[in-house]
Amino acid sequence: MLLFLNVLDTQEEKDKFVRIYEAYRYMMWYSANEILKDKDLSEDAVQEAFLALTRHLNKVDENDILRTKKFLRTIVKSKAIDIIRKRKEGEVPFEEEAEEYLLKAPTDILNVLIEKESVAYIKECIQKLDEKYRVVFEYKLVHNLSDSDIGNILEVSSKVVNVRYFRARKKLQQILMEGREHE
Repeated sequence: MLLFLNVLDTQEEKDKFVRIYEAYRYMMWYSANEILKDKDLSEDAVQEAFLALTRHLNKVDENDILRTKKFLRTIVKSKAIDIIRKRKEGEVPFEEEAEEYLLKAPTDILNVLIEKESVAYIKECIQKLDEKYRVVFEYKLVHNLSDSDIGNILEVSSKVVNVRYFRARKKLQQILMEGREHE
């Protein structure tokens, strides 16, 4: 779940995600398992669905339980069907999958690379960030500190920390995109 929380920008989004995760993860697993009939593949579908949810969290109204369940079931069933399709066609090489993803959502390259565990490449790109952004990014992702805690360490407000983190993410995505273009 830590990976998913690191993708989200605000504490409100993180709290909302945790509530949704805890309330619906089993329902989503059962929905996936109805299609896949395999507990491990069903877990994969749920994880992919939660990753997708991080990009669409604003579409979930926690007060409308029926609509939320329907939305989450739709996502997880789609991911389960994708898994079946990939298994039938054979695995798609990472480069093709990443390229297809980039064509759909080029600003989300950070999520693609994290998904594919390109940690060394990401670390290399993080080192290219200006120090004031890199430090905030590392405190938030590596040490999982809150904006308030980071602000106390750096002696700036939590709002400044939030802005720096947002800018660091944008800059890192830009660096990653440029790196993909030069390959």
